Amino acid sequence: MLNKLLPENSKRRIFAKKIYNKYFAKYSEEERIYKKWIEKNEPDKNELERQRNEKFKLNPKISIVVPVYNTPEDFFQELVESLQNQTYPNWELCLADGSPESLKFMQEYPKKDERIKYKIIGENKGISGNTNEALSLATGDYIGLLDHDDLLPAFSLYEVVKVINENPEVEFIYTDEDKLETVKGPRYGVFFKPDFSPYTLNSANYICHFSIFKRELMDKLQGFRSKYDGSQDFDIVARASEETKNIVHIPKVLYHWRAHKNSTASNSDSKPYAFEVGKQVIKDHIKRSLDTDVEVTDGLTPGSYEVKYEVKGMPKVSIILDAIGLVNSQIEDLLKKIMVSSYKNYEIILLTNQNESELKNVADIDNIKVAFESESNFKAYNNLKDKIDGEYFIIFDKNLKNIAVKDYIQDLVGICQDKTVGIVGTKLYNAKNLVEHSGIVIGMNGVGDFVYKGVPKDIGTYMQRLLIIHNVSAVLLKYSMIDKKLWESLGGFSEDASLKGIENDIDYCLKLLNDGKQVVINPIVSFEVKELNYPILTEDESKSFIEKWQEEYIRGDRYFSPNLSKKSTGISIKI
Repeated sequence: MLNKLLPENSKRRIFAKKIYNKYFAKYSEEERIYKKWIEKNEPDKNELERQRNEKFKLNPKISIVVPVYNTPEDFFQELVESLQNQTYPNWELCLADGSPESLKFMQEYPKKDERIKYKIIGENKGISGNTNEALSLATGDYIGLLDHDDLLPAFSLYEVVKVINENPEVEFIYTDEDKLETVKGPRYGVFFKPDFSPYTLNSANYICHFSIFKRELMDKLQGFRSKYDGSQDFDIVARASEETKNIVHIPKVLYHWRAHKNSTASNSDSKPYAFEVGKQVIKDHIKRSLDTDVEVTDGLTPGSYEVKYEVKGMPKVSIILDAIGLVNSQIEDLLKKIMVSSYKNYEIILLTNQNESELKNVADIDNIKVAFESESNFKAYNNLKDKIDGEYFIIFDKNLKNIAVKDYIQDLVGICQDKTVGIVGTKLYNAKNLVEHSGIVIGMNGVGDFVYKGVPKDIGTYMQRLLIIHNVSAVLLKYSMIDKKLWESLGGFSEDASLKGIENDIDYCLKLLNDGKQVVINPIVSFEVKELNYPILTEDESKSFIEKWQEEYIRGDRYFSPNLSKKSTGISIKI
């Protein structure tokens, strides 16, 4: 049929091919899916008109603060138009110009729109100094940070003010974002972010650009600091998170980051110094917030970092080896793997169903205790309460095949020493170097599933989840480091025999989250294991468990965007 309509080498076919290449071929599959998401999720003309007529109880003024330096006129015009098209009108644009010669075209805008304020600095004070000059013009109740070449969709400020009305105490707001090159060009590179994630922020500035701060908070922060130029936005976000817990993430794309040859949106090499400054931002932030030193090195991609947390003192760690059903030679083999640790203050609790006389030389090793249980289950682990002398403990079992990194204990303890952290999970992979576990997403494929299960263990992924320390909602309890005091205060692990698959793991982690504690995963610590065969439990199969944690399941996984699909263990856009 196609050949009849468009014969080979015909003018019609050549013309059709040109149209296809111009409008369709340039889109990747991901971009096509994102285009569909935009059509399904963003407001149409009728909704935008409804927004323009909405009357809020609170109508705060939003000051958009923009430092200016040799800004192209067309970029600036488009920025202003994106503000003037906002469905929420109570805003002001505060501009401070540090260009070598003041931009005359820019001086005309305040004459046409009294909401636009323009200041000539007379010198280039650097990105922080110029931003502070723009900040000095702001009279708004909230301060929004924007780059001079970027854009806001028409409904952006409306959504911000809606959140302020729903959460009057909010002090810090951030949003999702995407990229574009021209106003009429395709949007791509969408970044759907998690809710506020302290340990993720310690590994990368995932919050990035358009951020909104309550005036009182910005006053407390005293603006930007020039020593962090290049990563000044990272620094102010980090400091804001130290000052307030009233942080709201809006899971909507309310900011367009313009990609051009001089921007980091399209070229990370345009500001290589920024990533070096980012390392210092992380070190200083963690020192202030946790009173801990860290070693920070570059991650796989610019702007992501590998962080090693200092261990204070040398707290004792208990290693539980679940060896039920194993014979002497198998136990000895596992002990050799575990004892590669370079961390010396640990004990091993051998959980076995063998008779003491059958253990031969194993029970004679100095730092080994023996505990006898007939079955391998969470009740057996709870029974070890009085034997665990460590401040933290970790459970290994017969699935362990290899531990390649000798620093595995200290790399977990360094995070566990943060009293807001209840458990630190690890990355598990199989003999094929494919991921078995790198965190559990609540509600994925039913009750929950292992994100990125089956992909190569060290590849770059969405937010570099396989390579940076970050917050998650749940991890497997085995192969994770657990704070003993918190574990005891929560009554240990559930002994409910009706819990199936990974329900017990999710149950304990949700208890921690509801107790105000963090669940963290350190994928830099990884163990080779046999393939894990946990059953995938549908919502029907886990109906009673989901009802128990109804609020969490209705809310959705706080560390996994509602705009991402939970129908597979990979990460893709949810249409």
